Amino acid sequence: MGMNRLDCKIRPWKLEDAPYLAEALNNIKIHNNLRDGLPFPYTVNDAEKFIQAMLDADKDKTYAFSITVENK
Repeated sequence: MGMNRLDCKIRPWKLEDAPYLAEALNNIKIHNNLRDGLPFPYTVNDAEKFIQAMLDADKDKTYAFSITVENK
C-alpha cells in the first residue's frame, strides 16, 4: 500500500507567502479557531503587513516561522 507524502517544512516567512496566508485565514473554520482580533475577511494586504512585521522583528526575541505544505 503506497503512502502519499506531503512536503512539509518550517522556514522563515517570505513576502511571497502573503496570498497563501490570506487564503488560509479567509477559511472561516480556521479563522474561528484563532485568536480574537484577526480581521475577517483577511486580505493579502493584512498578510503582507503581518509578514513584514515578523521580518522586521528582533530575531533574538521573536521566533516566527512559516509552516509550509507543498511550498505554500
